[in-house]
Amino acid sequence: MNNIEDIRQDKKGNFSALMEHNSNGVTRSSALAASKTGASKKLVIKNFKDKPKLSENYTEDTWLKLCDAVGAIQNSTSIKYNLEELYQAVENLCSYKVSPTLYRQLRQLCEDHVQAQIKQFREYP
Repeated sequence: MNNIEDIRQDKKGNFSALMEHNSNGVTRSSALAASKTGASKKLVIKNFKDKPKLSENYTEDTWLKLCDAVGAIQNSTSIKYNLEELYQAVENLCSYKVSPTLYRQLRQLCEDHVQAQIKQFREYP
């Protein structure tokens, strides 16, 4: 019985020679430590040199899409456009400094809707 345990111990092997012990008690494989000492590669992400150009009618076309989408939401109907497409369109307009105009238009659209709803409720007997 003792012989079987000795054979098992021999088959397991001693892997402590492959391990590196730091002063803080952290142990790591020496093969891993050797690969870390090599030169590391750095990923560099650069911005576009120039902003991509928008088409001439992009602002107007985007506003029409947004107006349709807001109207659909206000009237509880389905939106014709993909939400991701609408989000990307708004992001593009904001990156071209059109956000103040876009804000004013959206605010006016919402105010008009609320005013129409108030008028409708006031006329209701």
